[in-house]
Amino acid sequence: MQKENKKSLSCRKVFIRHLRIFVSDGTVNERKEIRRSRITNFRDDRSLFNNGNAFTLIELLVVVLIIGILAAVAVPQYQKAVEKSKSVQALTMLRTVYNASEAYYLANGTPPTSFDDLGVDIPWTRTADWSSLDLPSRANEDWTLQLYNSLSGQEPGVAIARLKGKYKGSGFMIYLSSAQNSLPKGKPICVERVNGSINFTAEEGSYCQQIMKGTWKSTFTTLRWYELP
Repeated sequence: MQKENKKSLSCRKVFIRHLRIFVSDGTVNERKEIRRSRITNFRDDRSLFNNGNAFTLIELLVVVLIIGILAAVAVPQYQKAVEKSKSVQALTMLRTVYNASEAYYLANGTPPTSFDDLGVDIPWTRTADWSSLDLPSRANEDWTLQLYNSLSGQEPGVAIARLKGKYKGSGFMIYLSSAQNSLPKGKPICVERVNGSINFTAEEGSYCQQIMKGTWKSTFTTLRWYELP
């Protein structure tokens, strides 16, 4: 009688995550087997989730460490690129004023004493002295542009310098005539002022050498100058 009841049990196939099990409302042994299969399947799913789809703490720390290293390398290079871009703009302004100053110098035999002599439109309206010589200047928030002369009135030229920031006191000059200590005529040089109204307080050569790739040539009582490539 029991054998006939077992044969008459109705069964159907059910697929759970590709696991074939038999569901029956017949015997106790079959129900226990179904429960064991489901528990095993659940544990397998949990194991797969932890191992395949989640990061461990060590993996996260490695990723953070790599990002930190990349940032430590990239940020200084980015800052140098920003400074170089600002310097290119300053040099463009300096060359414009120099060309106008040279034309005035050749026509009159004396260097210009005012920006009004140049006939160049300079949008900067402030004044700021970089050299402590009380020279004509035009400035904005970051740079000052000056018609440069020594105390004796010799070595006329044009200068532009940083007023603030990490590299304040650095800048560029172009001389209208050959100057002392082999300073070149008509060629921009990079300078770091060491004695004057606004001095360069950063590490020596950190601007003219490291940013502008200049070559140190000489140090005066007032500034260090570097030949630009």
